[in-house]
Amino acid sequence: MAHKPVKAVVFDLDGTLYLSGRPYPGAVETVKRVASQVPVYYLSNNTSKSPVFYENRLKVMGLPLAKDSIISALYLSLDAIHEKGYKNVFFFGNPEVTEWFAAQDPSLNLRPSVAETELVLVAYHNSFDYRELCELSFRVQRGTPFWVTHTDFVCPDARGPVPDIGSFMALLKTAYGVEPEKSFGKPNPAMLAGLLKNFAPEEILFVGDRLYTDFELAKRSGCRFVLPLCGETKRADVEKLSVKPEFIVENVSEIDFDGFFQGKI
Repeated sequence: MAHKPVKAVVFDLDGTLYLSGRPYPGAVETVKRVASQVPVYYLSNNTSKSPVFYENRLKVMGLPLAKDSIISALYLSLDAIHEKGYKNVFFFGNPEVTEWFAAQDPSLNLRPSVAETELVLVAYHNSFDYRELCELSFRVQRGTPFWVTHTDFVCPDARGPVPDIGSFMALLKTAYGVEPEKSFGKPNPAMLAGLLKNFAPEEILFVGDRLYTDFELAKRSGCRFVLPLCGETKRADVEKLSVKPEFIVENVSEIDFDGFFQGKI
């Protein structure tokens, strides 16, 4: 069956190109070859670091970067805050990410009092202490609007998966019966909205290792998808699905990108 040639490739990061900051064998060389033919983008739900951090990390790894290569839920979150006109936003995130967020819009008050707080925004915070968790809880239990950058249950780590925002959400629901009103990261198709202005969905190839975020995003947006098994998903997980990914590989270096670019697959 003939397909439209793929004209852009989007790579997930953690668990797809690297794990705990260490690139998988052949990943960097593969992405370089792809970038010599079509635009390459990087999309991650991990908001424990800022887009500037990821730009620097990818540069150090030798991965090709162009303007707007990094797609982050932090950008979508900020846009939504501007749309609503919020100014007093309690931001639950790592200090480096908080500083980046504040620099994007210095008019925001990211440490409002409980009474002043108009919105709670939860990023993937992996350095908080119990006092900060309580400050978060004082706000959400009052019914303050509550958003999250993404809903991943765990984040990949070389020693094993570690709790992510989805786990924080479960804690808050158990304690207070509250759930977020919005989530911006995968599988929200809005993550690809910028690319879909320039490319048809079937002209975008997304490569990611998770079923409930990456594969789900591909299904919702209508783009092509390849599942590498180097990250979270195992073959046994795929076998349980009623709708399976069309292409499954062990790692990104096995993907026949030329076939996609020529419309042969």
